[in-house]
Amino acid sequence: MEIDRPHTTQKIVRINWEGSLFVHHSLGMVNRELLAELTRFSDLAIRHIPYEPDQFSAGTISRYASVAALEKEPHPDAHIHIRHRWPPDFSRPASGKFILMQPWEYGSLPVSWVNEIGRTVDEVWVYTDFLKTCYERSGIPQEKIHVTPLGIDPLLFRPEAPAMSTEERGGCFRFLYNGGLITRKGADILVNAYLNEFKCHEPVCLVIKDSVAVYPQGMTEKVRALASRGDTARIVYHDAPLSQEELPGLYTSCDCYVHPYRAEGYGLSIAEAMACGLPVIVPNGGACLDFVDRECGYFIDCKVETMNVRQVGDYVTVGNPFWLKPDMGHLQSLMRLVFEQRNEAKERGSEGARKIRTTHNWGRAAQTVYERILALTQ
Repeated sequence: MEIDRPHTTQKIVRINWEGSLFVHHSLGMVNRELLAELTRFSDLAIRHIPYEPDQFSAGTISRYASVAALEKEPHPDAHIHIRHRWPPDFSRPASGKFILMQPWEYGSLPVSWVNEIGRTVDEVWVYTDFLKTCYERSGIPQEKIHVTPLGIDPLLFRPEAPAMSTEERGGCFRFLYNGGLITRKGADILVNAYLNEFKCHEPVCLVIKDSVAVYPQGMTEKVRALASRGDTARIVYHDAPLSQEELPGLYTSCDCYVHPYRAEGYGLSIAEAMACGLPVIVPNGGACLDFVDRECGYFIDCKVETMNVRQVGDYVTVGNPFWLKPDMGHLQSLMRLVFEQRNEAKERGSEGARKIRTTHNWGRAAQTVYERILALTQ
């Protein structure tokens, strides 16, 4: 799905874009998808500064040919330097206005981040209004923060995408979860809710696509053990890496996407599932409210849970970090509702696909970035 490109300016804007590209995590995907769109603007002279080594190549994917061909030697006189990587680096680049594109899922920012952003960063770009609020409440000036939303590829993620062939379907209604089996993403809440609600004789299964390459320390072994049992509602576990081209078939092979996260910066898998026509069950709070509403999804009741110490991992935070606490009982009832009222769920899935494919695609996301670049340079 294309959007009209505006008349470009006469001035050539030199941009250094720093971060990973062809790697198996979301930051790399965001970089390559935005760059694939931005390289189409004739007034942007973009060079790429690598961070992590590539884990795969663009291969025959023509969409990424322009990205793979980007010159790696940075502009010595860049107008803009955009840094999007993990862990963050706050050192001032050699040239250009310094744009930090940085997610953070735990509400209150690290103290060191706030200090460094005030000292070296010209602007912060965040994915969602939720993240913008978190940055503001941590002391970053409102005028310094801009929302640059993410998106999906509507030519790839679509309801008509051929379903992945699977031997496990067998007439079952299939719930899907795609992501790391970690506490932050609520995988424990999902598995417990599913097993509490459904019994082994019911025609239902929970398909779990684990991201072990990105999140190796999680509940993988416990879920593998549950998937091998025959006395509980069925769980189908997958951990083999899937390419971006294979992912749509995973979504269209299922009937409903469930993601009861405690904390997310955006929720790309939610958006991808919606684009493929699946109704989604998500928390009524946090990042996904930027693109999910009650016409296309089901909201889990949740509360804000504040942590007792001002620390996340090695980071000391400005205030007490917080995340959501989805109500497991309400999640159970929503899963039962979708299981029993499938026609209504399909209608919500269709509406979600229509909305997300037109309003949250990478073309529109790149347009937002492009307009911000022009505002900074003209």
